[in-house]
Amino acid sequence: MVFLAGILMELSGCRSQSGKGSGSKPKTGWLSRIFGRKRDRSESTSYKSKDIEKVIQAARSYRGTPHRDGGVSRLGIDCSALIMLSFKEAGLSVPRTARQQSELGRMIDKSDLRPGDLVFFADRKIGSGITHVGLVTEITGKGEVKFIHTSSRLGVTENLLSTSYFTKTYAKAVRPF
Repeated sequence: MVFLAGILMELSGCRSQSGKGSGSKPKTGWLSRIFGRKRDRSESTSYKSKDIEKVIQAARSYRGTPHRDGGVSRLGIDCSALIMLSFKEAGLSVPRTARQQSELGRMIDKSDLRPGDLVFFADRKIGSGITHVGLVTEITGKGEVKFIHTSSRLGVTENLLSTSYFTKTYAKAVRPF
């Protein structure tokens, strides 16, 4: 029972005051322990072209995997897990949710997109905030942006950013590293 209460306090972000004056280091949040230290946005991290290719190759290896809310495997996967696992296979760590992923790196203009960037969508019918994420895989000779993501009907697939649904729901893009 005490164990369960401890887990619930950790997940809810509650902080115990019992550490005051004990000389102990401040506790880090559970997300920091899972995903590593929080990066200073001014900190420079190289995201090399070989890393980008690994991430894209990993994401494409999931093509055809069915969509499953909360899924994190080849049996079923959601959009943010696709991103998280693809970066992980390239040796890079990103958070689990699309909202958290949207806070990585620096925001970039849609016209400056390049492979490896993350694109985010907000479907106003579902609610406010980020609801979907995809990974830019290529810029075609015509300047069209292709990205990979999970579709509720098709599973992991690649689409053009210029399709009407994605044009209407596009929220922002970030260069994660």
